[in-house]
Amino acid sequence: MVGEAISLYENGEFEKAYKIFLREAMKNRDSEAQLYLGMMYEAGEYVEESRDKAIEWYRKAHRQNNLDAGFRMQSLSSTVNCRC
Repeated sequence: MVGEAISLYENGEFEKAYKIFLREAMKNRDSEAQLYLGMMYEAGEYVEESRDKAIEWYRKAHRQNNLDAGFRMQSLSSTVNCRC
């Protein structure tokens, strides 16, 4: 199911992909589905853009050793103080 959702996501069918990702993330605690939900919230694809929700989904995936989610979570969590 997650593979199907990834194909839908890559084809820009965000609503259909979101529904599958959410079901798999909640029912089966699928870390790949959680990663993609985080990406959708980060970019505002079908859902309202939310850094906090993105980090929440990335954290869930990272707890299951999803390294991509850990990297994305770290990227969003770090703050850059530039005195340019």
